[in-house]
Amino acid sequence: MNFRKIVKPAKKGIANILARRPVNSSTEIRLTRLCTQRCRQCNIYNKSTEPPTVNPDDFALMARRLRDYGAYVGFISGGEPTLVPHLNEMLHEAVKTFPVAVTLNTGLYNTTKTIEHIAEYVLRHNINIQTSLDGLNDVGDDLRGVPEFSRTVLKHMEVISEMRRDLRSHSLLYVNIVLNNLNMDQIPEMIHHIAAKGWDVTVGLYHTVTSSTKNDEALRPVLGQDLDRLIAYLIDHPRILTLKPFLQGIKVFLDGNGFKKHCPFLTSPLLATRLTIMETGDVHLCRGEPIGNILKHELREIFSDRAYTQRLSEYRRCSGCWTSCYIQRSLLLHPRTPKEFLSNMKKVLRARRAVRLKPEVQ
Repeated sequence: MNFRKIVKPAKKGIANILARRPVNSSTEIRLTRLCTQRCRQCNIYNKSTEPPTVNPDDFALMARRLRDYGAYVGFISGGEPTLVPHLNEMLHEAVKTFPVAVTLNTGLYNTTKTIEHIAEYVLRHNINIQTSLDGLNDVGDDLRGVPEFSRTVLKHMEVISEMRRDLRSHSLLYVNIVLNNLNMDQIPEMIHHIAAKGWDVTVGLYHTVTSSTKNDEALRPVLGQDLDRLIAYLIDHPRILTLKPFLQGIKVFLDGNGFKKHCPFLTSPLLATRLTIMETGDVHLCRGEPIGNILKHELREIFSDRAYTQRLSEYRRCSGCWTSCYIQRSLLLHPRTPKEFLSNMKKVLRARRAVRLKPEVQ
């Protein structure tokens, strides 16, 4: 591992901690509101922001301001990022910006030619790929609002696996499954198909926390023996990267009895802050309005502004949630027992390819 590549960002992280500013451990940049799917749980494709897609110059400015402040782990998403012109150019900037890891979050629901073109660049630069598979056959088509959803995604997963072998890439390939009441009985079969393609798995829980998520009562998981059996299966499965405490906490959260609020923005405001930057440059934490715009202001200014402190104050009054991208940060940094600490570390090591330093961009 080439530690020289993270010396400068590490110094900036230390400087931010000493100044009582968030380190900004990871950043999601949503390149576009345009999407190839019409998911039941998602509102992104209904947005009307203009322009719908960030242009390369604005992305370069976002990247520069992230580097100036300090950035470590990056997620490039949408909408559907494979619809974005000049995507490879933006990924080039992302690799320079995030020294620990870069992940492209794509639904893989596009033409095979487009997927292959983008995947070649991504795999050659050891960029990780995350996709989603929430249902098979008719269930998948219903949840994702498009025909032949699971067949298309599984086909493109296999194409990418073969490309990774041919290119000897170190990219981590993983699939996120959003657990909901309509797909619980299919999840073991989905994991079987995913593992057969050589991909790993993360599991989230259906939620309506952010402005991009829709309320659909039919999707809310129901407590019972089916959920009990599923969680027991997930906890022991070797392909699952999700932390065991998160999986174990699903039933507690749904039941509400004994639920303890875990908010990384409050429990670890310096180390675990996660930013989401929209195609307009608006900067979000999780729920609530933007706390600033990175195209207009430096991150130091945004974190010094009243909007940021006011948002943290609002989170103190929040009842809590159980979303994997936020809650796992708190669980990872605050293990309750030595056994839980060891379990968390095993999961981190299982995903060690996701934190490999990237080679120099050619």
